[in-house]
Amino acid sequence: MKNRVSLCVCCLFVIAAVLVPLSAGAKEMTLKLAEWGPTKHYVAEARAEWIKTVNEAAKGKVKIVAYPGGQLYGPKDMHMAVAKGSVDMGVVLQPAAMGMIPMLQGVYLPFAFDSVDEAAEAYRGESLEIIKKALEKKRMKLIYTSFMDGVQMFSNKKNLESIEDFKGLRVLSASPMFSEIMTLLGAAPDTSIPQDEQYMALKRGVSDATANSTVGGYFQKSHEVAPHHTKMNMSFATAMVCMNLKTWNKLPGEVQQVMLEEGRKQKAKTLAMTKRWEKKFEGAIASEGGKVTTFPESERDKIKKIARPVWKEWAEKNGKQAKRLLELNLDKEHHGQTAQK
Repeated sequence: MKNRVSLCVCCLFVIAAVLVPLSAGAKEMTLKLAEWGPTKHYVAEARAEWIKTVNEAAKGKVKIVAYPGGQLYGPKDMHMAVAKGSVDMGVVLQPAAMGMIPMLQGVYLPFAFDSVDEAAEAYRGESLEIIKKALEKKRMKLIYTSFMDGVQMFSNKKNLESIEDFKGLRVLSASPMFSEIMTLLGAAPDTSIPQDEQYMALKRGVSDATANSTVGGYFQKSHEVAPHHTKMNMSFATAMVCMNLKTWNKLPGEVQQVMLEEGRKQKAKTLAMTKRWEKKFEGAIASEGGKVTTFPESERDKIKKIARPVWKEWAEKNGKQAKRLLELNLDKEHHGQTAQK
């Protein structure tokens, strides 16, 4: 009789073990997300919404804790920190990470994209797959991309009206490809001055101009020392929420799915917001004494012709995948077909 009771108890224990979810007794995983930049920026607000939604859906399994304002890492070092696993997740600034991941240059070609919508197409389909694989080779998983408004020119001299206006212009630059194109236009690019020192460089007349987005330039007060704001959509930077690949692979599948799905929603939201914010801050710059003009399309087309060999040279140096990225992202028919999907 005692043996039968013992057997029944054992059976019940086994059944209970099978029926109880494996995650029931598991400890909630805390993920540190390193951020930088102003918390009131629409990209940061969209990210806060993403964190809240994911935390609610993954309660008991995963909790994301954000460290804002560069407390852990800034944009210069973020991609290295995520790749090494020094932080679980981070906001990776695409232009800052190009040295480590050359393929990112293929979606940041100066003067190649005429609008943010066109630039956003580079983060879809085959082009996106090339970018994701390049990140994964460096131990990073791309969760979602946030779009920012186009990079324009802030000058303390005058608004630019033709390619002749670039001649002799001392332009602050952080991008080798942008610097090369500026040199071909007769400008004098300067890569020696870091971002946090550019305001004083412009104020003191050490430099004539800087490349910055309308929204970013307003937050950094570029318009105070370089009030001549010329819209020319030189390039379109993105901020990518990335996770250390090893950490990503440890997450439950359902949590991964929630992160990616909610990320797709925020990606679309930032694309819509960037257009509204750009217009809003163009008005703010003008109301504070700045002069906002648009570079003539015919003159911009001349720059594109000058820039094209630079894009092709980059692709030749970086292999088959770089050539394919260039083909995808400069094919206007491809752009139109993607936009219709």
